[in-house]
Amino acid sequence: MEGQTPLTGNRKKSINKLSSATSLRLASPSDRTSDTFVVQIPKDQVYRVPPPENAKIVENRTPKDNVQSKRKIGRRCCWTLLGLLIFGIVIGITIAIIHMLYIPKCPKFSVVNVHFKNVTDPNNRDQGQKNQHPKFEFDLKVNNVNERMDVSFGDGKTNFVYKKHDIGQGKYPSNSQRGLGTNNIHLNLDVGSNGKLPSDLLKTIEDENKKIVIMSLMIHVPMEIKSWVKNLKKDLIITCDFDVEDLTKKSKIMPNECITDF
Repeated sequence: MEGQTPLTGNRKKSINKLSSATSLRLASPSDRTSDTFVVQIPKDQVYRVPPPENAKIVENRTPKDNVQSKRKIGRRCCWTLLGLLIFGIVIGITIAIIHMLYIPKCPKFSVVNVHFKNVTDPNNRDQGQKNQHPKFEFDLKVNNVNERMDVSFGDGKTNFVYKKHDIGQGKYPSNSQRGLGTNNIHLNLDVGSNGKLPSDLLKTIEDENKKIVIMSLMIHVPMEIKSWVKNLKKDLIITCDFDVEDLTKKSKIMPNECITDF
């Protein structure tokens, strides 16, 4: 055509590139293929451990209030544990003191008076006394030494012993005592099953020269010591050894203290 300049080689190349680019843009997405890209980083820039600069950045970004709150929580935990420890020690000491104050102790027993009835030889008795069997009466003093604990006794049995001879039997009456209380127990004992006293005891009774006679009173009784802290139950055996000078009338004996198996 007239008026048109011919195309040079470079211009032809640029036109061809433009046409190819335009054809790529106009191509449908299905015609495109996914490509894989490989990025290479120099070895001197690969870090296995984060650089120290990152730690400073994290510290600067971490609020100081969080650190202080953690310290406060730690202090509170320490004070709480210390308070619980002190509380446990106080409770332990209190329990130990209470148990020391409430240790059960056995009451003390002692024979105060002894009265012998119809113990003389039947041949020497009055006409009205010949058919009466010998009897023994005892006044027993019981002292509860527990200041804060009560003591109660159930029904028991009592034996009167002379030189290994069981010469009298009877009952021990049930009773109770408050702390540091004192009771006087009256015991009535009958002669043994055969209704007779040992011959050597009769000789001692009839002897004009009064001699001191050693006798024993044995008691078997259930006992319970009670308090709000603890209770103790035990079958108690009480042995009272005493000296008697006159067996024919009520006589006072020397102060004595009985032995128990507590």
